[in-house]
Amino acid sequence: MSTSFDSYQPIGLQRHRPRARAQYRIRRETLVRILLSAIFYISLWRATGMWYGLPADFQEGVGKDPMPMRLLLMSLVPLIGLYCLLEPRRVVELLRSASPLLGIVCLCVFLSIAFSVSVTASIRALVAVALLTAGPLLYRARYGAVDTFESLAKFAIATAFINILYTAAFPRFAVMRGSYAGMVKGAFYHKNMLGQFSAINFILLLPALPMWRLRYYDLLRWAAMLLYLVLIVLAKSSTAIILLSIGIAVYYGMSWIQRFPGRIFRSFVVLLAFALLGFVVSVALMGVAQAIAESFGKDLTLSGRTNVWEQLLPLIYERPLTGWGFALFRQPDIMEQYVRLTWDAQSTHNTYIELALNMGIPATIIWTSFVVVRLVAKMTSSPLNRALAITKRKEVVIILLILIGAFTEAGMMLAPFILWPHTVIALSSLGPEFLSRFRKPNQAGAQHASG
Repeated sequence: MSTSFDSYQPIGLQRHRPRARAQYRIRRETLVRILLSAIFYISLWRATGMWYGLPADFQEGVGKDPMPMRLLLMSLVPLIGLYCLLEPRRVVELLRSASPLLGIVCLCVFLSIAFSVSVTASIRALVAVALLTAGPLLYRARYGAVDTFESLAKFAIATAFINILYTAAFPRFAVMRGSYAGMVKGAFYHKNMLGQFSAINFILLLPALPMWRLRYYDLLRWAAMLLYLVLIVLAKSSTAIILLSIGIAVYYGMSWIQRFPGRIFRSFVVLLAFALLGFVVSVALMGVAQAIAESFGKDLTLSGRTNVWEQLLPLIYERPLTGWGFALFRQPDIMEQYVRLTWDAQSTHNTYIELALNMGIPATIIWTSFVVVRLVAKMTSSPLNRALAITKRKEVVIILLILIGAFTEAGMMLAPFILWPHTVIALSSLGPEFLSRFRKPNQAGAQHASG
């Protein structure tokens, strides 16, 4: 007869020990979910910069972050640190799975900071970008693409109603004055931000699955989409209308591309589609773009942006390798030093020029190549799961619209800007195989449905 200690333990203690361990796992999982959700939504809100009482005249408040926005950003430091303590293995695996191209870009960024005209400003910007990158990426690595996009959709629904209600309640702040008089900016700094945000979120809210039975949540979703269309019109953003048109065409065009068998053939179709799109844009859509711009009292030179670019391009060749310093040309005082116009130019109005000025030509080429490679890879993939396939379409649209919008707006990439968290999530290539490393065999299969 056995005389081991275990044989003399109370039966009740042996019976309830597995249940206690299961309850501990449930409590820990709940804690991680709450923590990551807080990090995720704080990152999204901070990136938008939405707040009460932002001045209606853009010139009055440019470059000034309200104190609550700074506090939101700093709150991410302890929250992300706590998550790293709770799941260090997942964080390490996430770092190990990063593309070598990203490592080269990071090296170029540090080099640009070393030669920055204002090291302090560059370091502050790098910290902001890093924090707003970590939150969405950790959430994406934990819950997969489908769940992450569903959480993005919930945030998009909330912000649509927030901006409409804010505009109705506080028109003295939400409707711009000065040179943009009468254009709605909502709770954002500028009406262009509201336009871009609305265009991307409209695509984001397109239903992921066929709706055989309409739920209250679906009604909220469609109502938010309608509100975003209203906000685009009220913002009088010609860029947003063009981006929205392209986004809808690409979204439904992707459903056609995904039906072709074989990745090589889909790659050929994608290249052909790019060539056709370039021809259509250069020949046919230029007239449409001109008509849209003229309807808002503008021209196809996009409100004098070309005059800004003519003065900025020579600066790139003065420091072609390292640039002037990471995120330096996001500072209004720097723009005032180098750009002389009849109106105050507070932005480069072109992300590619801005990146070249900030961190040099090589880093800009490497980063752009990384984004384009990810875009083509996602366009040529064809997941078997329907929800994941539709999510991939939305990722493609977001990346493509960011690449297109970057030609006319600054801060679309590698900046603590409204759409940076969306871009991070869309660029992520973490698939079911990454998530399955941290699951039991019977749970790993479920992750293939979420990506």
